[in-house]
Amino acid sequence: MSDPEALVQKAQKKAQPSSGFMKIFGASDTYKYEEAADLYVEAANLYRLRKELEKAGDLFLQAAACQIRAQSEDEAGNTFVEAFKAFKAGSLPEKACEALNKAIDIFTRRGQFRRGANFKAELAELLENELHDYAKAVEAYEAAADWYAQDQALALANKAYLKCADLQALDGRYIEACDIYRKVIANSVGNRLSQWSLKDYFLKTALCYLAADDQVAAQRTVTEAQQEDSNFTGSREHELIAALLEACSEGDSEKLSAKVYEFDRFAKLDKWKTTILLKIKDSIASADDDLL
Repeated sequence: MSDPEALVQKAQKKAQPSSGFMKIFGASDTYKYEEAADLYVEAANLYRLRKELEKAGDLFLQAAACQIRAQSEDEAGNTFVEAFKAFKAGSLPEKACEALNKAIDIFTRRGQFRRGANFKAELAELLENELHDYAKAVEAYEAAADWYAQDQALALANKAYLKCADLQALDGRYIEACDIYRKVIANSVGNRLSQWSLKDYFLKTALCYLAADDQVAAQRTVTEAQQEDSNFTGSREHELIAALLEACSEGDSEKLSAKVYEFDRFAKLDKWKTTILLKIKDSIASADDDLL
């Protein structure tokens, strides 16, 4: 097996720009940078085999830099992706994000938006789950969703929009979340594959309006749901929202708790809905305290 350090030393020599006599009479430096990039990639893969993943990622970055100098941006984009994979596997999420951002920048500048969307969604997951940077994750999910939507990949767009809206709501940005949920609803109305999910989208929208203490908008959402989704009227989602609206109107947090408990018996509430419902209940309790 080759020595990766020896390969790196060769690559470093190749990556030096020509000067003096060679610069005047020699060939273009492009070929030298291409050779240097190949050597860096070979060394990176050897380090990857040794599970020295940070070294591998750093060398992929150097290879990509040489490919850019050789005016081979498509190859550089792919190499940045390899750097991302190495850093991610090596539990280095910050470096992984930096490498992937460089790849996405190249792909989108060259009009490869579907590919850029795929990696933007992957970047968002890394920001959310590994770095817990929810603000940047929201931006990445929304950008990925917009690019998917432009490519008419509405199922993928909806998935990314939902992640974006869910995080916004958990961050207390309820009205912004509602705007995103409405995009998902617009993409889903009349779509046979996503028609059955409409009830849940309308439920999430109404819950966010109630969390924002906007009962009028929540009621309007119920009316729109009845008009747009023939399966909504009489559904568990419809019954839950109607009961919540009544509880909020009466300022009765106990009634709210009872209805939530009943709903949860038949359709288990996920963590997101539980969090938003607790926010609504706390708002009712706070309003009661203010009246005392």
